Amino acid sequence: MLTSDLLLTRNEGPYLYPRYIKIESQRFVTMAEELIALYAQYEGKTRRELTDALTRYAEDSTDYRIQRGLAKLLGDDRCEFTERSVAPPAEVRQRLFALARENHPVVLHPDLIHPVTKDELLLEVAREYKTEAEQIAWALYADLNENHILTHFDPPTPEWLLQRYNVALAQALLYRCVRMKLSVFRNIPSRYKQLFKFIKFYQLMHTIQGDLDSGYEVLLDGPVSLFRLSQKYGLQLAVFLPALLLCTRWKMEAEIILSDGARRFFPLDESAGLVSHYRDSTMYDSLLERTFAERFAAIESDWQIEREVAILNLKDTVFIPDFAFRHTDGRTALLEIVGFWRPDYLRKKFMKLRRAGRTDMVVAVSADLNVGEEDLAEVPGSVFFFKNRINPHEVVVRLEQVGRDAREER
Repeated sequence: MLTSDLLLTRNEGPYLYPRYIKIESQRFVTMAEELIALYAQYEGKTRRELTDALTRYAEDSTDYRIQRGLAKLLGDDRCEFTERSVAPPAEVRQRLFALARENHPVVLHPDLIHPVTKDELLLEVAREYKTEAEQIAWALYADLNENHILTHFDPPTPEWLLQRYNVALAQALLYRCVRMKLSVFRNIPSRYKQLFKFIKFYQLMHTIQGDLDSGYEVLLDGPVSLFRLSQKYGLQLAVFLPALLLCTRWKMEAEIILSDGARRFFPLDESAGLVSHYRDSTMYDSLLERTFAERFAAIESDWQIEREVAILNLKDTVFIPDFAFRHTDGRTALLEIVGFWRPDYLRKKFMKLRRAGRTDMVVAVSADLNVGEEDLAEVPGSVFFFKNRINPHEVVVRLEQVGRDAREER
């Protein structure tokens, strides 16, 4: 992401906005093209050489901060830098400095009193490593960041770079964010699940209200809002932002605390046209789920499988079963697959299953987990264990059971 010194903003009363660039502007398209070409030219050269070239490129520019921002994003997102050395640099330094102590003082030009030169020591170490003295001289400081080699550059399109820059501006504005309010609505269920997964992945403290039909109100808040200012939580909110951009209908308002203590608000919605660089998650979370869905679709059954169409609101969080099923007679049922072994995950999963209280749910639990029937005694619905793959015919039997029980309860 961008550093704070590269952030460009504008004020409108209590509101604070990034100063986005126009993606279609030929001036910025040309700048992006030239920077991409420059990076490609320096593939195989050192970071120092690349940095010097970028400095020369920006010498006469009036858009210096924009250029630096674009260049940083290219370096962070599209480049691979590697240390290249014939031997571990620390090991080479240790050996060479030990020889220098033994032959102190080491000089550049020998005389009768000081016969040992730097080149002779380099040559001696080179013989030990069976290489050239020039390679040893390079290896001496090959681990310095400026001496790393640009081994691979993945050139993006100019449009990608400019879109990425605008997103990075919005992210940088969130570094001092203490609270974020989200309204997410009129999205397909898988979009909601993807968003909630990102919230958990970035360990954001959250409360969620709403439902699938009307949408969800999400409050992201953290300990940084209670104690002294720190950018740690704001940084988590910043890296979360591209996940929000994957949704189709949404609004956000972030509360920002400036360095002087003043409070500002950063509103944002889908009309800003920001494009996420995060990849949409695949349809299935695991090979196990995909295999089951394919096998279930291949059998003859009056139950039709649907992917993640049910979102159960548990007030402070949500629970999204892996599959939903609809019978030709109108009955519905759910399936949750528990195949992940981490103890903390299992504890939270079983807690959610109990809180959901759904008698129309089938729960398939991996036999490889260190759990037994007693651990699931309070989980409503139908629970069974599976070994390697989930038998779709057994699921049909369970669906008939819970679907019938749920209808009788109604």
